[in-house]
Amino acid sequence: MAVTATGVRKVFAGLKALDDVAIDLRNGEIHALLGANGSGKSTLAKVLTGVYQPDRGEITVGAARVSRIASPSHANELGIAVVHQEAPLIDSMTVAEGMALFRGYPTASGRVRWDRLRDETTALLRAFDVDVDPDRLAGTLSPAERALVAMVIALDQVKIGLELLILDELTASLPEKQAATFLDRVVAVARAGTAVLMVTHRLAELQGRADKVMVLRNGRVVHSAPADAVDHKTLVSIMVGPHDAPTMPGDAATSDIVSRLWATVSRFGAGKEEQGPVLQARHLAGRFMRDVSFDVRRGEIVGVVGLIESGINELPQMLGGIVQRQGGTLVVGDHDLPRSMTPRAAIRAGLMLLPVDRLRSGGIGTLDLTENVLLPELGDFWHARSREWRVMEEIIACFDVRPPHPEALFGRLSGGNQQKILLGKWLLLRPSVLVLEDPTSGVDPNARAKMFEALADAARQGVSILFFSTEPEQLAAMCSRVLVLRDGVVAAELTGGDLDQEIISQWSYA
Repeated sequence: MAVTATGVRKVFAGLKALDDVAIDLRNGEIHALLGANGSGKSTLAKVLTGVYQPDRGEITVGAARVSRIASPSHANELGIAVVHQEAPLIDSMTVAEGMALFRGYPTASGRVRWDRLRDETTALLRAFDVDVDPDRLAGTLSPAERALVAMVIALDQVKIGLELLILDELTASLPEKQAATFLDRVVAVARAGTAVLMVTHRLAELQGRADKVMVLRNGRVVHSAPADAVDHKTLVSIMVGPHDAPTMPGDAATSDIVSRLWATVSRFGAGKEEQGPVLQARHLAGRFMRDVSFDVRRGEIVGVVGLIESGINELPQMLGGIVQRQGGTLVVGDHDLPRSMTPRAAIRAGLMLLPVDRLRSGGIGTLDLTENVLLPELGDFWHARSREWRVMEEIIACFDVRPPHPEALFGRLSGGNQQKILLGKWLLLRPSVLVLEDPTSGVDPNARAKMFEALADAARQGVSILFFSTEPEQLAAMCSRVLVLRDGVVAAELTGGDLDQEIISQWSYA
């Protein structure tokens, strides 16, 4: 027996992230950990790797029994290694240099022994059967190669016998074929006698690899059995649970959040009534997308789901001008957007992106709330302090931003309050099309309710919304239809009775 945990409980701000969770990870077995967003998967992984300490429970690693793992270094000392979704590599450094940041640089007389570093890195990669040149720049590695190097780095941190390897949503960023190559190596690690915990959304990865499956829902274990005990459709049903609607305010249908906000900047007028589709995408192609075409009409909320290799992460970045498309046309109203479109060009055309990464791509942590909100149209508020004050007062009141201080630093706010500020910033500009990239990721229920209220009102006011989400229940409640990306194309369009949480989940996870 490698690692067991019993009675694990973790509470954040009164909410139970983990509630009496038990797990038994045995040598030589791959244990899949499944669950929808917010189910507690990542929290459990962080408890087992020392990032979080449980409020209650007991953990046994090999012969060591502890009430908590104090830190990631303590986890390494116990024999636990973790590989995260983002490989800990710097693109401008070589593989050898990147690995040396964790292993240490070999030196002599105060100078780096580059020949020895190269030899040691080569030997370490070969020991784990990873065929990567240590002199290659990390930025030139394929996603699968980056994942393999990340696994070697993680395993090398364990200086005693390896008890447990945790893969925390690692394959989410890998195309399916490259993920299969990586998982073959993982199976080899397990069959050599190591316990493996694989946190994943991809049910297809379990076939022929996982020995056991455990499902978390709302922080509790709702299923734990051999992998072949139930089929994928049943697993999705277990993950989803009862068809509860997402947290929505009772008066969403009569909310006036957006109209109140627009009243503070009346120069935008009443908006233009589009006769045809507001957004027309034809034959979009990129790294993962092969031929994606769709329309979005005025005031429509359209959901989008799919796996990483389908282009689900690439499409919103392309629409926002962050990633350049390799082919196809994009038209917003009467604006035919060029292939070399920039974020500025997209914004001027009325196409605005609320990215999933709030701090790196959405806002600027070292600026205050006012500066973040007004940044896209700063010139319109030059020497207009009273107008600036009215706008910020309305955004803070409409979205219940806490603390309610315009001078507060953006980086000091909670994730939910950051997201409300960013949503207010883009809605203030009266977009023709608002692209939401997993907007409620890491957002508390109260903030979600306020955001849904604003989005429903924006749609009634004529804003078209493209809603990318990993939470099927939200799509079922908010959208008039859902597009399914698969193999680089729009493989299905769900409408009417198919706008069901479980049906959307089947397309999202299977």
